[in-house]
Amino acid sequence: MSTEEKVYPMSITELMELEGENAIRAYVLIKADPREIPSIMLALSTFEGVKTADVVTGPYDIIVFVEVPNQDELGRLVINKIHSLEGVREALTCVVVRI
Repeated sequence: MSTEEKVYPMSITELMELEGENAIRAYVLIKADPREIPSIMLALSTFEGVKTADVVTGPYDIIVFVEVPNQDELGRLVINKIHSLEGVREALTCVVVRI
């Protein structure tokens, strides 16, 4: 039996070589009016902290990956910017944790 420590595959966030070690990272899952998806995607591309945004199939329409310096900035981004976009019906924020 080997005494080597078990190595787990890297997560997508580790693979992306993110900038800040202490940054808050989160996925924001958005339900949107289908007619507004192009304008939502355009707006998301202008928001500081948004790293990726993809239109997807399934129960959500858009999945956004964000990285911000702290929890306050995450709140401002999600509440003041993403939730306020026309066509955004619901936004669920899932903060990345390390285990």
